[in-house]
Amino acid sequence: MKFPHYLRLTALFIASLFGLGLVGCIATNSSNTNISGKAVPDDVFEQIQPGKTKDFVVGLMGEPSKKITEDNGSEVWRWNCIETKITERTFIILFVAVDRTNTTQTTAVEFKDGVVTKVWRE
Repeated sequence: MKFPHYLRLTALFIASLFGLGLVGCIATNSSNTNISGKAVPDDVFEQIQPGKTKDFVVGLMGEPSKKITEDNGSEVWRWNCIETKITERTFIILFVAVDRTNTTQTTAVEFKDGVVTKVWRE
């Protein structure tokens, strides 16, 4: 039995779309993480207690990202850390999806007369 020309073209077109759909499902993933600033691990954070000196804190964590002197004479030091994670998914032929996630952590220490009075995370 011989099919009309338009039915053969329609069948070929549908088969091509199905084939492209299968190829479009094939994906590759890649991710990259970039950390800028100073990350303060939990075990280091727990060592900073009221009564510790500025020298102790600098020896443990290094110089802060920012120092602020408050009106009451206290100082607040901050260590900022930004983690940027970029995940790229490539769906062959159809599209590329990029997901960017930023996570920010700030560790702050307040000093009065050179001694730690308060520690917190933002």
